[in-house]
Amino acid sequence: MRVIIALALLLVCGASGVPARSEAIRWLPVWQAVPTLSAGVPDHVVRTTVDLAAGGTSVRVRLSNLMGIKPVRIEQVTVTANGESRQLTFGRSRGITIRARDEVYSDAVQLPVTKTLEISTTTPDGTPCQARAWNTITSARAYVCLVSAVEVAGFTAPGAAVMFGDSITEGYAEGSWPSLVESDYAVLNAGIGGNGVVLGAAPMVTRVYRDVLYSAEVRKVVMLGGINDIQSGVSAENVIAGIRTVQQRCRNEGVEFNVGTITPWRGWVNWTEDRERQRQQVNAWIRATFPGHVDFDAAVRDPADPLRLRPEFDSGDHLHPNASAFGAMARLVRV
Repeated sequence: MRVIIALALLLVCGASGVPARSEAIRWLPVWQAVPTLSAGVPDHVVRTTVDLAAGGTSVRVRLSNLMGIKPVRIEQVTVTANGESRQLTFGRSRGITIRARDEVYSDAVQLPVTKTLEISTTTPDGTPCQARAWNTITSARAYVCLVSAVEVAGFTAPGAAVMFGDSITEGYAEGSWPSLVESDYAVLNAGIGGNGVVLGAAPMVTRVYRDVLYSAEVRKVVMLGGINDIQSGVSAENVIAGIRTVQQRCRNEGVEFNVGTITPWRGWVNWTEDRERQRQQVNAWIRATFPGHVDFDAAVRDPADPLRLRPEFDSGDHLHPNASAFGAMARLVRV
């Protein structure tokens, strides 16, 4: 009798005695929008087309109410790619209410995607549409409604590489340097205008978990930050400590970390000689500490006045590089 039971168990569990389990589906983030506060959307339906960093055979989206203080209702979400459309579900339901300070993933749908994905969200009028995606939108609208990430399965990229920083990384109407980086990896933009390494309500040292290390498929990070801290009076030592913290948090997750030098800014309203010394100190530390550092400073500074942006690279405010500068910066990044 015992022999019969043992044979039956082997048939059910396999020869190893461990129940057979299907391999977990791997989801690669191919687009993201950093959650932010926003006013109510003026329309019942928002349609936005986003540029994807890699393709795949199945899709899911993440909806975010992380910044909200009240629940929000999603009545319907539809995705379209290459002429095919799919209605998304959430736990097999067409609509969902997202609690305050929470986010949800849709169920997966089979849909071959390549370069772009149109996302249509239907919400009650006045719903706050949190998203920060000014430079990854290809439609006429400058926002998306609650969608904070697109992920694909069946991908061929080796993983994701996140460009992490402030407004110089986020970019503006002329584009961004992350969007110009050439790589086999899915390159994502996690820049926020005004963001600091250690300064502010959501500095890089804390939001690295939310906006960078949220996926096991993130393999590389390139960080550019510190100028907002420095212009607010934060010392070079504290900026360096913050970069070290981000580096360690990436290392703990097995993610390759690199950092770029802070770009010139003389002529900007908050520039002072003392703050310039802080920038120089941070850059000297980066060059001495990271053999593979990305020398953005050297790429865009004016040879005639290295404390300033080259005139042809200056957006006009003497702090933010322009589209030409973004191209020069992107060519330095190897991920």
